[in-house]
Amino acid sequence: MGQRAESGPLGRVIDELVKWLVDRLERTPLMSFRFQVPRLYVSPFGYLGMLTAVVFLVLGITGALLMFYYRPDVEFAYESVKEIEERIAFGFFLRNIHYHASNMMILLALAHMFYQYFSGRYKVKNEILWVTGVILGTITILEAFTGYDLILNQRAMLAVNIAVGLTYSAPVLGPSVAPIILGGGLYDLILRFYALHVFIIPMVMLLLIGVHFPRFLVFDPPMVSATIGVILVIAGLFPVELGPKYSPTAATVEVPEWYLTGLYAFIRTGTDRFISGALMPLLFILAFLIVPFVDKSKKLSWKDRPFFTAFGITALVLIAVTTVWGFYTVPQVPPEEAVYIEPLVFWPTLTALAAATFGISYKFIASPTKRETKPPTRARPITIRIPYPWVVRSILAVLAVIVLLSIGAFQAYVEGAYNVSLFNLGVALILFGLAAHLYRHGMQQIK
Repeated sequence: MGQRAESGPLGRVIDELVKWLVDRLERTPLMSFRFQVPRLYVSPFGYLGMLTAVVFLVLGITGALLMFYYRPDVEFAYESVKEIEERIAFGFFLRNIHYHASNMMILLALAHMFYQYFSGRYKVKNEILWVTGVILGTITILEAFTGYDLILNQRAMLAVNIAVGLTYSAPVLGPSVAPIILGGGLYDLILRFYALHVFIIPMVMLLLIGVHFPRFLVFDPPMVSATIGVILVIAGLFPVELGPKYSPTAATVEVPEWYLTGLYAFIRTGTDRFISGALMPLLFILAFLIVPFVDKSKKLSWKDRPFFTAFGITALVLIAVTTVWGFYTVPQVPPEEAVYIEPLVFWPTLTALAAATFGISYKFIASPTKRETKPPTRARPITIRIPYPWVVRSILAVLAVIVLLSIGAFQAYVEGAYNVSLFNLGVALILFGLAAHLYRHGMQQIK
């Protein structure tokens, strides 16, 4: 329909505002990174790291607000969390968003790492980005671990006891370092975990992020809105439970959070605690750290790297199997028997599974019959063009639904149905992302 100037008064105002901000911020550290807001839909796989950083920001905001009410004290920690959830205005929102955002961040970080791995992005002089990324992923799990331990319920204390046992079981330095890290008892430990969770680990993560981020970043507002909306929807559907308060005499069977159950499965076999709970995970992390320095080929496609692709598939399978296995407990037996995993079953099963997964994957990928005999032709991406009038109607319809959902969220909150309110707000954010995408699509129609 002509020139860009015909995009309308609103489009010109937005363009001028963006230009003004860029001109004023170009000499600030903020603009040392180059943010790209895509004008068309692009696959989120390419910027999963940016989405992870956005969720990290959500965690920082909700965590800072929770700090106003949480009490890092053995006697009052559990009660303060209970008070946040039941009595503090919007406390239910804050705790559930914070909890589910931590799970989302770990999922996004893992997806980001394995996407970069299978696409060969650790090459092309990206070794530093890869190494800092693997370290960031590991620290992310530690950050989540110290966070849910602060509740001091039965599940949290199970994880704390495992951490204390692993620290003391470390050879040579373990007994000397453990008192420094853990203190002299539960009173010291809760303060140290609180300091680690709210200050020390986030500071380390921010320093690593400053090195890890590439110069060119993709910030897609529709996808960011949808990601935060998904967190709220999950928080509404599955509100986090407070769980029973820790009691040293309680004979209950608990398992850690899902991102630690794989590690818990190894410990439950009765194998040496340091070997199963610390040394083996460390070797697993080191194996991924050294990949860029071992894979020296210039090939990027997973099809052209059968060994490393098979290794990645095997790692994913083992992570999935041990995570599920760590959840399994035997019902109606004493706690010490309910969590025990027979090592003569566990270790041979994992060994056979790893060998079979690697062998089958490698053979399938490296098979000559699977290779292309001629260069593949790249198919044009399928694009759906919606007429501009229908774009406008769709945006108005979506905005109307968002208004209705917002009203429903407010009414549900007033009535005490906090999970319904969270769910409605999450759906509204997802639809807002859809409206932003439709607006972007419409702007392309009139240029």
